[in-house]
Amino acid sequence: MGNKEEPHVTIESYREKIDIWYRANNIIREKTELYYDFISALIKLIDETYLGTDVMQSHEDITNHFNWCLNRIITDFEQERIYFVNKNGNYDYLWYFIYKGYYTSPHEQKYEHLSEYFRILFSYNEIKPPIELDAFIEFYKLLDQNLKKIN
Repeated sequence: MGNKEEPHVTIESYREKIDIWYRANNIIREKTELYYDFISALIKLIDETYLGTDVMQSHEDITNHFNWCLNRIITDFEQERIYFVNKNGNYDYLWYFIYKGYYTSPHEQKYEHLSEYFRILFSYNEIKPPIELDAFIEFYKLLDQNLKKIN
C-alpha cells in the first residue's frame, strides 16, 4: 500500500479561498448577517407558534402557518426599514427546506438543529464543505432577490 498524503487545509488557506469565493459570488458580509437574522427570526417564530401535529394535521394548515410566519417576519423587518418582498413562489426553496427540516422532522430538537445549521451555514468563521457552500449561496441568492432595493 502506498502512503498517500491528504491535502491539509489550514484555517488561513481556507479563509483566503473562501474570501475569493465570496467575492466571486458577490457575497457581502453585512447582507449575510442580515439574511441570517431573517432566517433565524423566521425559524424562531415558527417554533414558538407551531401548535403541533395534533392541531395542524393538514398540509394546508402547515403551509398557512409558514406563510403567516414569513409575512410576520417580513413585516417586522419593515419596521426596521428593511424591505423584503414576498413574491409568489420566490420562497419555495426556503419553504421546502423548513418543511422537511422542521414540520416533518421526527427529531424532538428540530428548532435547535435548524438554528445550529443556519448559524454554521451563515458564519464566516466556520469551515464548510462544498455542499454547504452551495446551500449557503442558494439561501443568500433567494433572500438577496427578495430584498427590495431602495434608491
